[in-house]
Amino acid sequence: MMPDVECYAGSTYPETPRAFIWDNHRYQVIEILQRRRTPTGIGFLVRCNPGSSLFDLFYTIREDCWQIQPERYLINSKNF
Repeated sequence: MMPDVECYAGSTYPETPRAFIWDNHRYQVIEILQRRRTPTGIGFLVRCNPGSSLFDLFYTIREDCWQIQPERYLINSKNF
């Protein structure tokens, strides 16, 4: 199943993630802590409700798909 991310798209997509489904739960983005661009896509480190959870949301432009990683996978990441 492809990750489901709801975004605001003003002049570009994705401009601002608003909510997403992870592990059959809906998370509401309450804060974008960091934005980044790479040659392959656009990433967001976000804080969400419930529980002030941290997630990394990454949109791959060429494949037109999202990758979602929860906080526990970000601890050893060199992306942040």
